[in-house]
Amino acid sequence: MLVVTLLAFVVVLGLLVFVHEFGHFIVAKSVGIFVEEFSLGLGPLIWKRKTKETQYSLRVLPLGGYCKMAGDNPHDDKITGTTDTDRTTIPQERLFYAKKVRQRSAVVAAGPIMNFLVAALIFTVMFGAFGIPTELSDEAIIGEISPGGPAAQAGLLPGDKILMVNGEVVSAWDELAQKIRSKPNQEITLDVARGLKQFQITVLPRQERPDGPGLIGIVPKIEARERIPFFKAIEFGFLQTFYLIKAILVGLYEIITGKLIGPIAGPVGIAQMTGQAARFGLESLLNLTAVLSVNLGVLNLLPFPALDGGRLVFLGVEGLRRKPIDPEREGLVHFIGFALLMLLVLFITFREVVGLL
Repeated sequence: MLVVTLLAFVVVLGLLVFVHEFGHFIVAKSVGIFVEEFSLGLGPLIWKRKTKETQYSLRVLPLGGYCKMAGDNPHDDKITGTTDTDRTTIPQERLFYAKKVRQRSAVVAAGPIMNFLVAALIFTVMFGAFGIPTELSDEAIIGEISPGGPAAQAGLLPGDKILMVNGEVVSAWDELAQKIRSKPNQEITLDVARGLKQFQITVLPRQERPDGPGLIGIVPKIEARERIPFFKAIEFGFLQTFYLIKAILVGLYEIITGKLIGPIAGPVGIAQMTGQAARFGLESLLNLTAVLSVNLGVLNLLPFPALDGGRLVFLGVEGLRRKPIDPEREGLVHFIGFALLMLLVLFITFREVVGLL
């Protein structure tokens, strides 16, 4: 189980980081910026290959990656990285900061945009391969489980049939849903049938909004699906991505205003969700990958220092002022923002690890 979780986490995170950094990379190349290194992963070098000017590398920690562009920091005497390329050997017009504001903005925005495009592609493949649900079962049989939700954490699986809730028999999905919704933040005991086995599981319904219903992250079994044409699948894929972006933005607003409550997943939580999705099946894993890709794109576009959105804010100010912002001041702001983000990640990870003990 641990091997499946780690493998799924590495593959999914590696894919999301790759497409994000590839967005920066391909646009940087298209506008003529000298790219010194394109790396998947962080830390010690595992593998590298150098072409005319760019080193492609694979590193030990699959928790990130980067696209190192010449002139990203105008005060560097040399390009930082694994090579010793001297800035004086690179034409001035090929440095990042020498490009026009609109070109640099395109490079910065390309990462999140690639995450959105990949999510739309994944959703398109899902709709094309699996079709869209047209009929749901009335039985109390779990069709899909939300990775990372209370049901997944309790060990429930797709296909499980719920026989009783707190000792009371349930025969239909509506009954099951009503009993769960009426017990927010209260442990409930489910009698479950899985194949020829019957057993009990305790689960804690999560309340996502004050005075909201209890939820454990399950949906009913799909009885029928409709295959859709290829171009319709593309349309649905992009619409699904758009609606998900909108839902994430609304969710962020509700978290800030206190209308939405609930845990925020860090690296440990995402790894758990990825492992659970992998065990639930290919469709569940693809769906989670697309959702995480959209989340990565939205979060990177937030106007916070060190994120792509923060850099776009500085570029916007530069465009309005018609003169560059002091690189030292901008660098300091991004450094502070990055430090705060790392502290937040460490805090969330610490809470997740303590919760596992």
